[in-house]
Amino acid sequence: MKRIVFALCAISIALSTMAQGTLQERLQGNPKIDSLVKEVSALRGSIDVIYYFDGKYHKAVSFLCTLRNDVQPTPPTGDPKTDAQNRMNEERQQMRKESDRQVYEAIRNTCKALTDEAKESYCWEYHHNGVDSVRYAIAIGEYQNGDKLMTYQRQRQVEYYNAPELLSFFYNTDPHNDGNPWRQKGWGNFRYEYTPDSVYKDKKDIVPFDKESYTQAILPILKQDGITSRQFYVYHDSTYTIVRKSWTEDDFVLREQIEKPKQTKSETRGTVYTLHSRAQAYAVLEQIVKATWKYLDDNTGFWFDFRPDNGFENRRLNELFGGTHLTRIHDFYHIYLHNFGDEYNIMIVEGEGNMMVPTEWAVVKSWKNGKVTYDKKALKNMTPQQARESMGFSSVNTIQFEPVDD
Repeated sequence: MKRIVFALCAISIALSTMAQGTLQERLQGNPKIDSLVKEVSALRGSIDVIYYFDGKYHKAVSFLCTLRNDVQPTPPTGDPKTDAQNRMNEERQQMRKESDRQVYEAIRNTCKALTDEAKESYCWEYHHNGVDSVRYAIAIGEYQNGDKLMTYQRQRQVEYYNAPELLSFFYNTDPHNDGNPWRQKGWGNFRYEYTPDSVYKDKKDIVPFDKESYTQAILPILKQDGITSRQFYVYHDSTYTIVRKSWTEDDFVLREQIEKPKQTKSETRGTVYTLHSRAQAYAVLEQIVKATWKYLDDNTGFWFDFRPDNGFENRRLNELFGGTHLTRIHDFYHIYLHNFGDEYNIMIVEGEGNMMVPTEWAVVKSWKNGKVTYDKKALKNMTPQQARESMGFSSVNTIQFEPVDD
């Protein structure tokens, strides 16, 4: 009899799990938000879509929007070449202005549509002589067991907490607007968060992220024909002080510093996988995304963040996946995407202590307390300064390292 009861319980749990679907399906969220994301993406807006676990599973969508000043025509100079360039610049300004306006209107239309579904909502708009202020706060749904909806208000700002779907949008006119067509007239911040579960997992039940098993899940994808790889290593201890030269110039394009406990020694190990075809790069990325969703279905209860919508569209390092401990124990694991010219890079960075990725990572073999060893093979295709510029650093005043021979 006990065996029968046990079997029935097991079947019930299995059916319950199947009913919930995959994690990707559970975190789908509101279809109106998906439509907004598609619309803003089509207008070349920069959107951050992140799935993460911090004791609960979340899907969060956030992006900025701006409105720009009217385009001011440039008086003719009499030089055909200069006048043609000025007209081209004005057309670019006008297209950007119109695109920004469409993003702004798409957000407002979505907010208005979602107020009909809201458990509770707040809206305030003020428009007068070019001065615009907009506030939206929307809470959709309620938890059956667990957190109750909470509301906080300070003057014209309202925030909701503890609902399955939370949306906020605020827009303000730029008080320093000088009418320059290249400057923004105002800016706004949109955020949507979907949290299907109401109760946080107990911290003692959070499990460590298994770097080795996840790497093994995606490594076969990165070993396909046409993909080359190289490695770099960074070591830093308390005997060497890192000093940043200026806000536009740094030895590190990424540096994540742990304050507590203080780290006396840090090691960062990076592996860069390079593809030379856009088609293959996105095909490989699609495979990694699919493998990551499967891994998250099969392995639960650890702290992670996952941005499957990120791609190779700009020169900065776009994070695809990150895993660590909830209590921020000093080990880390991140995957970044990067594109420069015909090279598409997928970078896995892992280590202990403070994470540090040199700005010249594309040609660095090792960085040890300020002493750098360059990768001789990589230097055949790119100088250290070009490596900096490939990351968006254009200053020629580079910080000098002490070279170390192999």
